[in-house]
Amino acid sequence: MKLRIFDICRNGTHTLGPGIRYIIWTQGCDQQCEKCLTPESRPKNAGYEIDVNNLAADVILNENIDGITISGGEPFLQSAALSCLLKEIKKARPQLTVIAYTGLKYEQLLGKNETSDLLSLCDVIIDGQYIDSLNDNKGIRGSSNQRIIPITNRLDRFLNTMATCSRKQDRVADTAGNVTAIGIPHKNR
Repeated sequence: MKLRIFDICRNGTHTLGPGIRYIIWTQGCDQQCEKCLTPESRPKNAGYEIDVNNLAADVILNENIDGITISGGEPFLQSAALSCLLKEIKKARPQLTVIAYTGLKYEQLLGKNETSDLLSLCDVIIDGQYIDSLNDNKGIRGSSNQRIIPITNRLDRFLNTMATCSRKQDRVADTAGNVTAIGIPHKNR
């Protein structure tokens, strides 16, 4: 099975959840959020495909990470591939936590065969469209309308911090020297 992705941060970062997190940005999004942080991730035919088993092996072998954060694009457009990925990872590393961002509302994901499996593999989701005028510079969500929703209790002790922490960004360079900014930028008012 293949997953279409926009980018990956294999080295890990502290910016999108507690601990050191492996970040996967999926490719493809139907939302048209004004001032989207990653508009390049919207086209469904852009980015590149990666084999789910190869990506799972990469995550499993990374001993430096505490969890995985999935963003986008819209991760729930590729629910089947992401479910397959997370199931494979959890077999080998069940202690890794999973945070997923979605432009959809939690209620839209409930009870649908195509999304409920992925939802059940997440520990926390951050739901709702990004609305630039509601960006209050707080936490790891983009705007105040977005909710940080625990699916399990595994990250409960971090929920307040995730909602109220100061914004921070990492800059990560790959082997080719390309630099990626990771995190939610502070909005200048």
